[in-house]
This record gives sequence, structure tokens and C-alpha cells, in this order.
Amino acid sequence: MHNTDMSNGLYSASRRLRLLLWLGVLLAPLLTAGGLLGAWQGGDGPAGTMLDSGGLPLAWASALAILQSLLVAAALYQLAVLLGQVRVEKLFPAQTSRRYRYFAALLFVAAVVHGPLSIMLGAVLAPHDGAPVMVVDMADLLALLVTAVLWLVARFFDVASRLEEDQRSIV
Repeated sequence: MHNTDMSNGLYSASRRLRLLLWLGVLLAPLLTAGGLLGAWQGGDGPAGTMLDSGGLPLAWASALAILQSLLVAAALYQLAVLLGQVRVEKLFPAQTSRRYRYFAALLFVAAVVHGPLSIMLGAVLAPHDGAPVMVVDMADLLALLVTAVLWLVARFFDVASRLEEDQRSIV
């Protein structure tokens, strides 16, 4: 009985989180578009959204912001679809590890676009006093670390899924 209660609780939580993820899928590109609109008009966008170019030329900063928002939306989409497949009787559907791996990989690429890629572009496109300067933010390094851990968890899901299939084939 306890397992059923726990399964029901996890199922309900997955449904609520799924709604938030769908909201994120919509808001990531919309908020980015608002920030870009404001930046190109020389101020804040709708609802106070703004784009921090990080010293990059606006065209490059815009391209990176669009790419990052699309990657984040795609990552959240993968997680939302995964949570939509969750059932009380089967909390870990067959596609769990694949969807979670896509989620983690897309989020990692988004962190690379925001961090190392923008840092390298900034050093090349906006050198200070003629010399390239790389400004590394600890938040960027932390984002890379967290997304790398998520990807590692995805790999553990893959192994666990294969072990579960092996166990079922033996029985």
C-alpha cells in the first residue's frame, strides 16, 4: 500500500512539474524575443526583459541568445514529454533514459553557448586595448558542472535500464 501511495505522489508531482516545463518551453523563446526587441530598440523589452550582450556586438549576442533559448526550450520539451509518459503503474517508462539523455545534452550545449562560446567570441570580437580578454564567470562554470552531472545521471539511467531488461529476460 505504501508503494502505491508513493507512486501516486510521484505521478502527481510529475504532472505538476510537466505543466511548469511546458510553460518554460513557451517562455524561454518569448522572453528572449522580448529582450532582443528591447536591445535592438535601445532599451528594455516588454515586461522589463533585457539582453545583456556581455560586451559582444549586438548581432552576435542576439544570435547566441536565440540559440540558447531554443536549446533550453528543446531541453525542457524533452523533459516534459518524458514526464507525460509517467504512469502510476510504470514510473519509469521505456524511453526515460533516452529522453533524459537528450534533456541533459541539450542543457549542456545551452550552458556551453552561454559560457565558453560567448567568452571565446567576446575575446575575439571585442578585445580590450587590442588584446583578447577572457572573463570567466563562476556561474558559467557551475552551470557546466551541473549539466555534466545531469548527463552522467542520464548514463546511469541507461545502465539501469539495460540491467532491468537483462533481469527480466532471465526470469
